[in-house]
Amino acid sequence: MIKVYYRGSCGSSRRAFSWFEKYNIGVEKQQISKMTRSDLIKLLQHSDEGLKAIVKRPGKSSSEVKDALQYMEHLSLNEALDFILSHPYVMPTPIIMDGNNHFIGYNEDEIRLFLPKEYRRHRS
Repeated sequence: MIKVYYRGSCGSSRRAFSWFEKYNIGVEKQQISKMTRSDLIKLLQHSDEGLKAIVKRPGKSSSEVKDALQYMEHLSLNEALDFILSHPYVMPTPIIMDGNNHFIGYNEDEIRLFLPKEYRRHRS
């Protein structure tokens, strides 16, 4: 099952949901504030850049997010995970996960990795 962590006000999340509807792919919708520690760890396991890959970029963020990211630099990994879970605004949305893949944000070409292989093979 594909799980999509989203923020209600996020245009990229809405575009991702529309894309999944277009291809008749069922997803489990979950508010980003409800992300589990287990899913956060899975996300990290699939990321090449560690925490940096799963938090917002400082350059495009509000001062609140920048301050939070700066604060996180001084935390241990476990402390940082706890901080992220209690301050989900530091994560971009949507975060799309299934058993083997994850994708952060929305890009119509890259989100195709969630199409069944048979569909990609016949429609590419």
